[in-house]
Amino acid sequence: MTAFEHLPGADTAERFAGLGIRAGEGVSLLSLRGIADDHGVEVWIYFDPAIARTSSIEADLVDFEFVPEPDRPFMELRRFLLFMESIEPGFDATLGEHRAEIIAVGNREAYCGCVLSPRPYVKVLLRDER
Repeated sequence: MTAFEHLPGADTAERFAGLGIRAGEGVSLLSLRGIADDHGVEVWIYFDPAIARTSSIEADLVDFEFVPEPDRPFMELRRFLLFMESIEPGFDATLGEHRAEIIAVGNREAYCGCVLSPRPYVKVLLRDER
């Protein structure tokens, strides 16, 4: 079992709610990084509101498969943080100031090595304001 599966709650939504993650609410990138690191969940950051609200992660990964990652309208949190730190040194120190709207939580099928397994995820929309 993963760290996330050990959290109290009957399902994925209840486990995320126990961490303060609920659709429609706001959250800092610092909090999201902590949750991703501590509980082994995927965090997907979207930059386009229309795509964030109307598509699924699986569909977006297929639709944007041949688009270079920095040009996609979404990015996995860890890769986003590495990218931002590479173009804006010191970005990591400001994570608490950057906010996102939680769009959805759930599970998606993803490969871990050669094994297909359910992965809990948080889908967020990055806000322009700090």
